[in-house]
Amino acid sequence: PGRIPELMRDLASMGQLVKLPTRRERAFPRVVKERPWKYPTAQKKSQSVA
Repeated sequence: PGRIPELMRDLASMGQLVKLPTRRERAFPRVVKERPWKYPTAQKKSQSVA
C-alpha cells in the first residue's frame, strides 16, 4: 500500500523521543508577591473626632 505505514511508524517513534515527562508537584506553594509602590508616600494621619 505504499510508504504511508512506514512513515507513520517513523513519525510515532520520533514522537516518543520528544514527549515531555509529567509535571512534578511543587515542593512549596506558589505565592503572589505584593507589588511595590513606585513612589513612597507618607502615612495618612487619622482625623480626630471633636
